[in-house]
Amino acid sequence: MNPIFHIHVKHVEVDYHFIRDRVAKKKIQVRFFSSYDQLAYILTKPLSQASFSYLWSKLHMASPLLAR
Repeated sequence: MNPIFHIHVKHVEVDYHFIRDRVAKKKIQVRFFSSYDQLAYILTKPLSQASFSYLWSKLHMASPLLAR
C-alpha cells in the first residue's frame, strides 16, 4: 500500500473495523435507506419540487413561506 495514501484513508479503515465489530456483536443494526429517503439530500443536492417537499416534511419543520 502507498504510505502517503494510507495516511489519508487510515481513519476510514478504523471506522470500518469499529462498525463491523459492533454489527458482529449485534450492538448496532445497519439498515438500508433508499436515496428517496436521504434527508441530507435536501442540503446537498438539487431536487425537484416534489422531492424537496417530501424531504422537508420529514424534517418536521414549518415552511419558511408559511411563517410570515
